[in-house]
Amino acid sequence: MSPDRETPLVPFLLPGEESADAETLETWYLALSNAVSSDLPHDLLGVWLYPGTGGVALIAPAALAADQLTVPAPPDISPATLGLLEEIIRDAGYPSVIAQVIESDGRATGLLLFAALREGIYDDGTRAMAGGVAAALAPMFARLARKWGLPDETVHEGRPEDAALGTVARMVGAAENPRAFALALREALRPFVAAEEVEILVPGTSPEQWYRLSGHPGGPLWSDPDLIVTRSRVDLPALFGVNETVLIAEAGAASALFAAPVRSIAGVWLEVGGRTAGALLVGAGDAGRYGERDVALLAAIAPLVAIRVESFVATGNLLIVRSHLATLRAVPSHLGRLAELLATTVSAAEATRLFAAEASSVLPFERLHFALRLAEEDRVAVMAPGETRPLPDLPLTPVAGTGLGRVARGELANLMVRAERRTDLIVGLRVGGEVIGAMVLTGDANRFGRGDVEIAQQLADLVAPHLELMRRAAVAPPPPIPGWKRAPKF
Repeated sequence: MSPDRETPLVPFLLPGEESADAETLETWYLALSNAVSSDLPHDLLGVWLYPGTGGVALIAPAALAADQLTVPAPPDISPATLGLLEEIIRDAGYPSVIAQVIESDGRATGLLLFAALREGIYDDGTRAMAGGVAAALAPMFARLARKWGLPDETVHEGRPEDAALGTVARMVGAAENPRAFALALREALRPFVAAEEVEILVPGTSPEQWYRLSGHPGGPLWSDPDLIVTRSRVDLPALFGVNETVLIAEAGAASALFAAPVRSIAGVWLEVGGRTAGALLVGAGDAGRYGERDVALLAAIAPLVAIRVESFVATGNLLIVRSHLATLRAVPSHLGRLAELLATTVSAAEATRLFAAEASSVLPFERLHFALRLAEEDRVAVMAPGETRPLPDLPLTPVAGTGLGRVARGELANLMVRAERRTDLIVGLRVGGEVIGAMVLTGDANRFGRGDVEIAQQLADLVAPHLELMRRAAVAPPPPIPGWKRAPKF
């Protein structure tokens, strides 16, 4: 058998069906045995559960209980103990044996035992197939392990949506930051839906962006460019279309919405007060894992999640506003120091260098440069602060048809250009009612807001007259040559 053969489809107990009811478990066990029999021929299939409360619980077949077979249990599960179990089964008359542990999040939750009366029917490919079956069963066994042996009053009755709603309601207010909330939500959902990954996305600072709030550690929002998902990568509204929910059997490019690779996706819009606050998505590593029942469950808890998400976004935005207010209070004194600095510094190169250093304390940026128009309308000389070369010696950059060119010619007052990992804020350099070029500030993807444009323009207006002196010296006509006039007649 080839090791890369596709794992057979295995039956699951849906969320809310994982009870200790013997008839339900026996029906599921028979369905499992039939589903894998063609790829994993067996005369005996043993299934055990490792409950979260400890110990070992035999799922099926019931006849194994009379044999008093001892199977390894956590934490004593290793290749050696599994090999010993296989040897015991061989001694019992089954020459072909595979013992396969079921693991969920690094913890053993169950054990599968395949045994056949014929020799040599299991090989490396068959063992790989048994591993695939165990991986497919892992989410279900994780739910079973949590519920097994709990008192009746702690086992959820009725619809799983109602049970999930109560579980989520109890944890909604506990998390201190969005990332902790998403992790707690994943754990709360796992008894009801195969939530291997949980992502919460909220609208970004532009219609082209979404922010993975589930990865945000707290503090001002939009600060981590790695958490930004652009429409060019995945168009989230297009995935939903006109629906309030989304169900994807094979994720493809949509997997980029998650921090880890997934194949199945189920999701629902989060709404507060009639507007979209974000989206809640769950993902699994197997294709076709989710169904309409999972989507209904997410829709039931969405209002609770939406309220908490809205509070996180409001808190993050408030921190940004406070930061801007603190900066605005310091702006007048900084502008005064800048004006004095430019007026008292003789060297133009040193003046622009000091200007950039002082300006970064008013409006943080990563890079600053000036684009000055000289003789040609569609070309500019790009100058960095501290540049010592004369303007005529700088290479000219074509800007025809660009946003920079439009600002430099005065056609636009300012422009914000956003890319995936950076933002350029462009404002005009104005002198005596004329625009002589543009100042470009570059920061990370969400560095600048609309409130920063006014501050950037004030900075540009301060430095523009000093740049104009340099520009005029570069474009001034040559001095007249003595003696070119005709001598006067007397």
